[in-house]
Amino acid sequence: MTKLRDDRLAWLAAEQRLRRRSRGRGPLGWLVVVATLGAWLIFTSRGRGARRMARYSVAVDHVTGFLNDEERARLRDGRELPGWFLFEVGRAERRVRRGRPLPAGRETRRERRRRLAGRALVTVAVLAALVLAPTAWIRVASAGRISTIADAPGADVAIVFGAQVAPGGEQPMPFLKGRLDIGAELLRSGKVKALLISGDAHGGSGDEVRVMRQYLMGQGVDPSRVVVDPFGLDTYDTCRRAHDVYGLDRALLVSQELHLHRAITLCRRLGVDAVGVPARCDGCQRVTIWYNTARDVAAGPKAAWEALRHRPPAVQSPPDPSLRLAVGP
Repeated sequence: MTKLRDDRLAWLAAEQRLRRRSRGRGPLGWLVVVATLGAWLIFTSRGRGARRMARYSVAVDHVTGFLNDEERARLRDGRELPGWFLFEVGRAERRVRRGRPLPAGRETRRERRRRLAGRALVTVAVLAALVLAPTAWIRVASAGRISTIADAPGADVAIVFGAQVAPGGEQPMPFLKGRLDIGAELLRSGKVKALLISGDAHGGSGDEVRVMRQYLMGQGVDPSRVVVDPFGLDTYDTCRRAHDVYGLDRALLVSQELHLHRAITLCRRLGVDAVGVPARCDGCQRVTIWYNTARDVAAGPKAAWEALRHRPPAVQSPPDPSLRLAVGP
């Protein structure tokens, strides 16, 4: 019986797995190709598969030289290949395809660290792009639409966005207090005729809208000028319900500036011509501002996806005339 060379044994052991790798597309993929690009692409794809197998043949011949005596013995006895073999074949095949010299040996630790570092860098860059691209869109869409109370255009309604309440569930936290103070000031100055306070009546920190309404009443705000939306579960839902349920097509938005850009963009996308009035955050620590800024940037992709989907609000309600009545004639 003729004794086969080690590189030939390695090829026979790896051929079926490499052939599976060389196949371009499954049946469904071919149907898509035929429907879109035609039979010519099928022919060229088969040609690519044959060329890839030719490159794999060169790579297997080369990588077989990396086997040690023990690995060669296992190959001869049971056509068993070490776990690193196919990785090195793929590495050599890429060198052949790019016309570069074949590797002199197995991947070194230094080369492996550089490869993993490169992949990590690409991953970080892709993730950063996924986060920053929606943020850039949000900033562009809200540019020039944040104003002080004095310079804000008149509107019938200001939307005050909910936020966490203090432990005990009876007082607003500084973020929410700052928003309510600006809302009350807009009402007193005549910039708006009514407030739509929107938040989660079953929030993790408590009933946001109940606390918001009680605080405004304590500031002397006429309760007939305040409408409560207990299902403003997030920024998107607040804007969507303001338009669909309460019939708003124009409003001032009240929140901290770090959040206003996203709120303005979403409300405009959903049919509410919005201008933002930034709220204060008296007593807020710098770390709190940083945390909420990072949180808002991280929410950018979700906002972009929801705006693209134009999903219905989490809680759908019939049209509610209470805001129109609160504005009055």
